Amino acid sequence: MSLIAAKIAITPALMWAVSAAARRWGSLVGGLLSGLPLTSAPISIYLALEQGETFAADAAVGSAEGLGAVTLCYLAYVVCAPRMGPVAALCAALSAFVLGGLVLHGLIRPGLWLAAAIDLPAMALVVALCPPPAGPAPAGARPIPPRWDMPARLAAATALVLLVSNLAPYLGSGLSGLLAPIPIISWPLIAFARFQDGVRASLDVVRGSAQGAFGVLAFYGCVHLSLGQTGLVTAYAVPIAVSAACVLPWLIVGRRRRAKRSAAPRPA
Repeated sequence: MSLIAAKIAITPALMWAVSAAARRWGSLVGGLLSGLPLTSAPISIYLALEQGETFAADAAVGSAEGLGAVTLCYLAYVVCAPRMGPVAALCAALSAFVLGGLVLHGLIRPGLWLAAAIDLPAMALVVALCPPPAGPAPAGARPIPPRWDMPARLAAATALVLLVSNLAPYLGSGLSGLLAPIPIISWPLIAFARFQDGVRASLDVVRGSAQGAFGVLAFYGCVHLSLGQTGLVTAYAVPIAVSAACVLPWLIVGRRRRAKRSAAPRPA
């Protein structure tokens, strides 16, 4: 199966699963799951299979740089969302992503470790600036999504996948890696949360995505170090496990908070 076919097949299923999780457990959990390397891991695997392990290892460095642009996008949205309308805030966030990519990859090219030193405090800042998670609203308080809601989410995510897939083979390892962490799942999730549930719900998605980005960064670092040093299966199994381990504490804390919130007495 080609890279394009794999991404077209995988992305709608992942988008559906994350959207269902967001409806069931709240926008924070949906954002956290969307922040995992759910699409960038398959991209990296197929780059290794089709272009070679050296290409994929170099692309992981570009992905770490691209993650800084993604984090700048989240930061711009956190700042703009309470002050702007949904379209203006989303456009500002996308503009920040483009600017971050041009600066980090086009001008600075910090490499893996300097990129990590930039990404980590930036991700922590996004988490700190987001308000505490609101949690899922009571069933009767949430608007019923229209019929076109889920198909539109799947179409939006898949359209972005097609764009990245068509460009990646022609851009080399650096730019291919830079495009890999584009949040093709969390961006539609943020947009639909904003239009359907308001600013607070969309910021919950951003908060979860920034928390998940810690695991994504760990994945890229482990992939860069593992490829060429061990078998291909191990070179990806270990980074995926490390990424999940980085995200697990956030899920545990979120579950405890939801349990406390559910156990708290409701005002009469």
